[in-house]
Amino acid sequence: MKIIRVLNTNAVVSVDGENREVIITGPGIGFKKKKGEHLDESLIDKTYCLQSKESSHRLQEVVKAISEQYLEIAARVVRAARTEQGLKVNDILYVTLTDHIHSAVERYRAGIQLKNIIKMDIRKFYSKEYAVGKQAIQWIYEESGIDLGEDEAAFIAMHIVASELENNEVSDVKKITELITSIVQIVRIHFKVSFHEDSVSYQRFITHLKFFSARVFDHTAYQDSMEEIYEVMVKQNEYAYTGVEKVAQFIEKQYQYSLSIDERLYLLIHIKRILDEQKND
Repeated sequence: MKIIRVLNTNAVVSVDGENREVIITGPGIGFKKKKGEHLDESLIDKTYCLQSKESSHRLQEVVKAISEQYLEIAARVVRAARTEQGLKVNDILYVTLTDHIHSAVERYRAGIQLKNIIKMDIRKFYSKEYAVGKQAIQWIYEESGIDLGEDEAAFIAMHIVASELENNEVSDVKKITELITSIVQIVRIHFKVSFHEDSVSYQRFITHLKFFSARVFDHTAYQDSMEEIYEVMVKQNEYAYTGVEKVAQFIEKQYQYSLSIDERLYLLIHIKRILDEQKND
């Protein structure tokens, strides 16, 4: 393998057998090395191959500027999110999280710790992402001796959520979370129900709201394709549909976004499941 770019003393870029750029890390792997020289493969510790060329180049710029140890933690987060929690995170998480963890550690060393004002909502609505965030805090502690705490676990969870939502930034996650909170409150008050937050129906409802809320802020809607099914479902579930109407009116007024037939149908299905679950208690 030949070096095509030296990022720092411990990180270089090469090309794999499929002609894809890969970031390779290892102690001293880039020390006094130049483009075109052969790689000492005995020094290889980790290899990172991102599917997107843009994400790969962005990650290379980040690794050039900061320690590759933060990339390793970010990689562990990506693996945990995908394999342990089954989350569909984008490769951009390698980039955003490597930079974020570095910044969080530097802030801590400077005596600055940020409060996450929506920490409780993050824990409630994104339990899988928050669980990975907690793992990340432990890994950071093991590497640096610094305990960034639960507020930072929630910030890391927000980065994970953002990577699941195409074309969304971490700043959008706060707006999405606020909308989810509002919808949940509307349904709870309208139907006078107490949610079983550990139930499958509730978790599916929250997962649906996560991606639905992202579409509201992106102003992209499902194409109406299930009008006949929708009409039948509304007739059969008039009571549950009153909750859909409440939510639709709120979103139209607050966000100037009209729910499509498909979106109303999916919302109806989730609300019906929750109401059915309440009846069976």
